[in-house]
Amino acid sequence: MIKRTLLVIPLMLMATGCGEPPVACAHQCGEIRSLFTAPCGSQHSGTPADCATWVARVSSMTRKLDQSFQGKQVEDDVREALPRLMTAVGDFEAHKCGEVRVDNVSSTDARQSKCNEALIATRGDLSSLYFSAEVPG
Repeated sequence: MIKRTLLVIPLMLMATGCGEPPVACAHQCGEIRSLFTAPCGSQHSGTPADCATWVARVSSMTRKLDQSFQGKQVEDDVREALPRLMTAVGDFEAHKCGEVRVDNVSSTDARQSKCNEALIATRGDLSSLYFSAEVPG
């Protein structure tokens, strides 16, 4: 019974969208989980300027995750969520949103509005990745 259980655990980890080797999954899924639960993550708090460091961490994790998936079979939901997340982070960085002081709800300036949209998209796409990759709690 114990031997069978030990064999099933790596198979379950491999079935997640977080990569084939259990060690890679543990690291990447842990990073996804910590970003998702961070103050700028799923809790929708913080302005674009407040969340610039968080977005930079999401960007770094996303690039590493994308590289680790190269040549590997990845679930369709994860394969779709990752490019959207990379685009949202890219938009945030392109507009230099770390410099923009604006609330999360409304803004009149076009740049501020785009920064809010990019931050909201980053949060949403990270949530999609979190749930589609079935990140263990």
